[in-house]
Amino acid sequence: MKEFPQDVVTAPFGTWSSPLSAAEVAAGSAPIFDAAFRGEHIYFSTKVPAENSRTGLVRTTLSHPGLKEQVLPADFNIRSSVHEYGGAAWALDPDSEVIYFVNASDQRIWQIIPGKAPHALTPDTSGRIRYGDLTMTRWGLLCVREDCRSTRRERAIVLITRHGTTNVLSRHSYFMASPRLSPDGSTLAFIGWEHPNMPWDSTNLWLIDVRTSDIPAVAVLAGHDVSLLQPEFTSDSSLILSSDHSGTWSLYSLDFEQVDCLVRDRQAAANGSAGQADSSVDQLDISELRPVLDTGGEIGGALWQLGTNWYLSDDEEIWAHSQSDTASLIRARLPRSPKDGPGSDVEEISPPGAPFGSLELHDLNDSHVLLTGKSADSTGALYAVDRVTGNFTEIAQERLDAHQDYYSRPGTRVLGGVPVVIHPPHNPRFTALDRELPPYVISIHGGPTGQATPDMSARSSYFTSRGIGVMEVNYGGSTGYGRAWRNRLRGQWGIVDVADAVAAVEALVAEGLADPDRIAISGASSGGWTVLTALASSNVFACGTSYFGVTDLMRFVVDTHDFERHYIDGLVGPWPEAQDAYITRSPIRRTSQIRVPVAIMQGDRDPIVPPNQAQDFVDMLELTGVEYIYRLYKGESHGFVRTETIIDSLESEFGFYADVFGIPLSRNHG
Repeated sequence: MKEFPQDVVTAPFGTWSSPLSAAEVAAGSAPIFDAAFRGEHIYFSTKVPAENSRTGLVRTTLSHPGLKEQVLPADFNIRSSVHEYGGAAWALDPDSEVIYFVNASDQRIWQIIPGKAPHALTPDTSGRIRYGDLTMTRWGLLCVREDCRSTRRERAIVLITRHGTTNVLSRHSYFMASPRLSPDGSTLAFIGWEHPNMPWDSTNLWLIDVRTSDIPAVAVLAGHDVSLLQPEFTSDSSLILSSDHSGTWSLYSLDFEQVDCLVRDRQAAANGSAGQADSSVDQLDISELRPVLDTGGEIGGALWQLGTNWYLSDDEEIWAHSQSDTASLIRARLPRSPKDGPGSDVEEISPPGAPFGSLELHDLNDSHVLLTGKSADSTGALYAVDRVTGNFTEIAQERLDAHQDYYSRPGTRVLGGVPVVIHPPHNPRFTALDRELPPYVISIHGGPTGQATPDMSARSSYFTSRGIGVMEVNYGGSTGYGRAWRNRLRGQWGIVDVADAVAAVEALVAEGLADPDRIAISGASSGGWTVLTALASSNVFACGTSYFGVTDLMRFVVDTHDFERHYIDGLVGPWPEAQDAYITRSPIRRTSQIRVPVAIMQGDRDPIVPPNQAQDFVDMLELTGVEYIYRLYKGESHGFVRTETIIDSLESEFGFYADVFGIPLSRNHG
């Protein structure tokens, strides 16, 4: 709803009144996680704010997207906990009306037919056996299974029949993702990796002949300091995948004989006598990959959540998500024969309005591609894109706000040699005092492999509509800019990220865009670590807010979950060889160097950065006399989801800045 004020009020930054409340920011959020076609229907999973922010499943149609039906009963919540971050927690059976999904509370796979009650497909283990990365095949449900019943996690690729029988197809890697079966069902492909690697560091492509269950034939394409992602079969003996061995994630094809023949023939050549095949693993080489699509951007990213698609393909086309400062949707014709080089018929499909800052690909059928996209003038929507015309049809919005006139339109810059996204102060009812410079919040994304993109943001606009600017920093370690930019952070966490943030702030101030005395820094998870480290090692920030940030590296590597147990090996160094760095860089050891107020926000059920990290840090702040506020939220995990938590934390953060910056909240102009 537009507002048309008669007069524009001149008032100091930070005192502008805004109808965009914290309640609206929290309650209006309905992010769409996954989506798929089945016949004339479109299904998508989305947060339901009115139902304790559970994830529900909605059904609609392309012809009548305004008619939406909630499929799951209110006491079911779709979420996988595999690797803690989950992903791909539901799948459609194309040959029936059945939908398979992982229920958050028990981690069992359930099945439901719309209009009927769900029933469980897998046994009840009180959440100790988890499932994720669900993909439906002709032979049943293919997925990653994670067994947490012992101290060492056990993972496997399993195929669950429609009647609930579980068949283990592979245990060949400690971590597993993206399981796919060849069209004839003979070969399993998946991505695997081992500690201490993360999936953006080094992964392997595994190929398993699943017809030989006793001693399966195995081939592996080993990515030594190469991240291989998302294998998709194009025939029984060929596939496409993403690899960053050239410096950016691009698409390549791999042709192979059926794995049992490949292993036998290569071993026979090596042994000098045919027929001596054994259970050895055949090693494929990166040089066997042939280029398919290189956009100059990244067709790939950090695999935090299972089931992420960076491209979709069929027999004729590839639709790819290419990411740099912004996101591009690319349509490319597939090479017509295995000997053909990269396709020359490549086209960028532009959305209506501003370019996408970020997008996620979900599914394609014969006529349309299903994706979610955000831009500088859109908070996000689910679209069906016509494969012939390139026209976009909006299926559902990710936010239900009434005050988008108060949203700031972000833009990208390079400041101090660092890519940034700037959300300037914006409110249609207010203008600033003459020559006054605005306060700014410097936002540090998590990961640290995340990326800030120029997307219209309700959270950022909560601040900008009140006269406080927001700048997001894509410091070294961020994705979207190639492996070399990511690798700047290797061994340098707490150094490069802080230096890049400070360089960007100094450039922002030098251009006369921000008040140097009123700059805050805020971040979540690994971003919280950077916030606290920056407060201890620089003097450019007036205060800082850490949301569930790491404070003690030695405690973190002991207490954190299995997926990230050796993450710090690459970011700082392996334990115990890098013990000195663990001690000297940890914010909990540096509270005496912090001279400005700190705000700490933490969930009491966080398995990734446990609450003792926050409590111990607050105890040290108290001991060293640093001013702070501390909010511990019951029932919250790593990333706040409850409406009341989001409201309180956002209002507390703004009030914290107002107090530090000397903004009189009681004098807000309306």
